[in-house]
Amino acid sequence: MEPLERVSALIALMRELKHVLERENALLRSMGIEELRALQEEKLALADAYEVEVQRLRRSPDFIGGLEPELREILAEATRELQAAMRINVNALAAARLVVERIARHLAEVLGGQSPRHVGAAAEVVPLTLDRQV
Repeated sequence: MEPLERVSALIALMRELKHVLERENALLRSMGIEELRALQEEKLALADAYEVEVQRLRRSPDFIGGLEPELREILAEATRELQAAMRINVNALAAARLVVERIARHLAEVLGGQSPRHVGAAAEVVPLTLDRQV
């Protein structure tokens, strides 16, 4: 594959992965759980392909050095954009996890160790509000 073709394919892959990360972030904010599940396969495939390409570049460091300066800058900019999207995605995933953990802890506290033997006993109303936005 010609250097221009290889770099163009890598940049296209990076931009597609960035787009998927941005969609995932939006779905995390809106708690689009079903859509998130569907997006995971695409994200995993793109991340795996990106990792393969990065490994190839590491095995041939002179490849980047041999590129035209303008092409090197385009690749560097695409890399910066993807890295920024990855940082935002990691933060969004951490925030979503924290929300889920807090809800689980709250539910455990509210339920306070109730077991199935309490079935049929007088029900206690427990206020609980969930915001689908993270």
